[in-house]
Amino acid sequence: MGGGVVLLEGDLKQTLPVIESGTAADEINACLKASYLWTKVEKLYLPTNMRVQLFSDVESGAYAQKLLEIGEGHL
Repeated sequence: MGGGVVLLEGDLKQTLPVIESGTAADEINACLKASYLWTKVEKLYLPTNMRVQLFSDVESGAYAQKLLEIGEGHL
């Protein structure tokens, strides 16, 4: 790709690869974070939930916070 930009978005915790007849270890070894390319990835974070901020949607904020806690293993 010679210097091309690729944009990946989403929650990487929810995007495990599917390997037919593979073990859990095979799936982990096939994920992006296990790739030699991961060190070249520039990670950008969007810390502000715009739906909550713009529309004062408290329920969406609470739901988003719970999802983060679950994804990080704190719940």
